[in-house]
Amino acid sequence: MAVVEEEPAPGAGPAVVIVTVIVLIILIAVLFYGLAVQHWFGFDQPATVGAAPSVTPTPTPSASASASASASP
Repeated sequence: MAVVEEEPAPGAGPAVVIVTVIVLIILIAVLFYGLAVQHWFGFDQPATVGAAPSVTPTPTPSASASASASASP
């Protein structure tokens, strides 16, 4: 019995690697542009934890007047 070694047929191995690397570079560039330049998902906004003092409602003059009138007997 003889041992026959066959060389693998030349495939698209290197071409697939090159295309994959190019696609990954483009994907990283698009994500960087979208997140850093276009501010996708609002990452440039300050964190909104709780209510900021500027957001809390201020009492209207009529509500404060009626509260002070009912508080003084």
